Amino acid sequence: MEVREGRLVYVSALLLLCLLSSINAIKPNIIFILTDDQDATANSLDYMPRLNKIMREGGTEFTQFYVSTGLCCPSRATILRGQYCHNTEIWDNGGMNNDTFLSGGFEKFRKLKLENSTVATLFQNGGYETMLCGKYINGYKDNHAHHVPKGWDHWQGMTDLSYFGPHVSVDGNLVNTSNSTYQTDYIRDQALEFLTKKRNKNKPFFLYLSPHAPHAPSLPAPRHANLFNNMTAPKNPSYNPDDDVQQQKPSWLKILPKLDQNQMDRLDEFYRNRLRAMLAVDEMLQNITDTLEKEEILDNTYIFYASDNGQHLGDYRLSAGKRQAYDTDVRVPFLVRGPGVMAGVKNNQLLQNVDFLPTWVELAGIKGPEDVKQQDGKSMVPLLTGDNSDEEFRTAAIIEMYGGSSGMNAQMYGKFKDFEGSRFWNNTYVAIRVTGSIPQLYSGSNYLFALWCTGEMELYNVTTDPYELKNTVGQLTTQEVMGLQELVVTLSKCVGSECYDMKQILNNVIINLEYRMNIGSSSSAQIPCHNPSDFPPDYSMDNLLRYIDDARYCYEDIEKCEKELFRYGLPFADEDIIPEHVLVAWKSHENRRQ
Repeated sequence: MEVREGRLVYVSALLLLCLLSSINAIKPNIIFILTDDQDATANSLDYMPRLNKIMREGGTEFTQFYVSTGLCCPSRATILRGQYCHNTEIWDNGGMNNDTFLSGGFEKFRKLKLENSTVATLFQNGGYETMLCGKYINGYKDNHAHHVPKGWDHWQGMTDLSYFGPHVSVDGNLVNTSNSTYQTDYIRDQALEFLTKKRNKNKPFFLYLSPHAPHAPSLPAPRHANLFNNMTAPKNPSYNPDDDVQQQKPSWLKILPKLDQNQMDRLDEFYRNRLRAMLAVDEMLQNITDTLEKEEILDNTYIFYASDNGQHLGDYRLSAGKRQAYDTDVRVPFLVRGPGVMAGVKNNQLLQNVDFLPTWVELAGIKGPEDVKQQDGKSMVPLLTGDNSDEEFRTAAIIEMYGGSSGMNAQMYGKFKDFEGSRFWNNTYVAIRVTGSIPQLYSGSNYLFALWCTGEMELYNVTTDPYELKNTVGQLTTQEVMGLQELVVTLSKCVGSECYDMKQILNNVIINLEYRMNIGSSSSAQIPCHNPSDFPPDYSMDNLLRYIDDARYCYEDIEKCEKELFRYGLPFADEDIIPEHVLVAWKSHENRRQ
């Protein structure tokens, strides 16, 4: 009898394990491919034939998908946490030239303990196997390689994002790959090894792949280096415009000179290299899809494809970069395929990167964050299946930037008196991108409204002015101006459902607006400026202008280089196209500091 009871317990336990395995097998796998600085407005997707077949024909493309901050680190923090940057407090990229004011970056993300609750911890706690391979958070460098963030079962965070020979933290151990290793191919190989050999086939998985492509310097794989030789950057009406357009922009943009021929030639080559660099990502997507099919799990796997922000390429006289509220910088590619997702469909519902976390949580059938306020977005699952394609998903997308203008190379703009010794202009704004209308405040529809911390404003009717050239804010009534200002300021402080529930938002906006009008207030609703501290007075513009030429002596005299040239950091933004000898000298300096 005892033996029989023992066998019964054994059989029951075995059946329970089988049942649990079966339940896990039903849960879908999720793969997230996040590119870096990929444009939507310059049509880079059109030059990715495999993606067009797999994702456009085989899934749904969302044509009105906006990142909440047009910059790498804040956007990636938003994806990991499901919060706008005014709630994560990751304002900027940190690192490089802005360590001193703790604007963002890996160190701040970790210091604020934001890693304690991310998509990775949620998936892991929900029974998923998790893996990240590629770029994590700006500022995660070689000296951080021992640190594996919570929630990742398999960790391959890149500590040096070189296109050739990247450095990788492999589960906490620093690996310097060979100089012939092409970064995107490395990510592809690790993904395929996970899918075929490393994963636990009794568990669903969340795979986060984050190549650096097509971020500057956009170096292509050798096999793609000679393609697209006749391509040039799109010459849209926003490209290097005349004064009648430029003078409608905020004050610091108004004074920018027109791009010269050399700058335009460099932009064309940069654009070609961006297209070339994306072909390896295109191939990676094909390889992954083929492997999923061979492993017989393609039908139970969602593939999400997006970018952390966009890229302007000569638009509004800006060279290559991002950070602005214009569609060039914040509208990015976003496509999904998987079980139940409509195929061959283009959806124009307004979505944001805060919506990833609640969407993934619902698809996986797992618990969301313990603090529900952490979810500033909403699940887009009904849009994937077409259950509410006729309903408005979101009324307004929030776009915010709290920091310097960046991307303003000292060599190009240093001669301008308003250039503020530290290379930064006021570039703090909160904007809304509305694709429908909010008739309670303003009768227009499909527009971009931006409120700058300087009090300047922009309003573009995107239906009649798709390149956002004609600032029509002067045509608004006083009440409309006050209403839009109040809406933007309210959204800049939103938490949780306050960020997308327009009924709830308008309640607060209209109450505040009526109060201001009743007391006859003429003051504008405002947002605070978040300018970085000025560099010390002795760090003059003349010193900045020496960087390009003088960095050469760093090869021979690194101590002099550290004392003089890199005394206050590297005065370039991460999106600047920096001469190679400057980067080599800077990396040498960084290695010595570590």
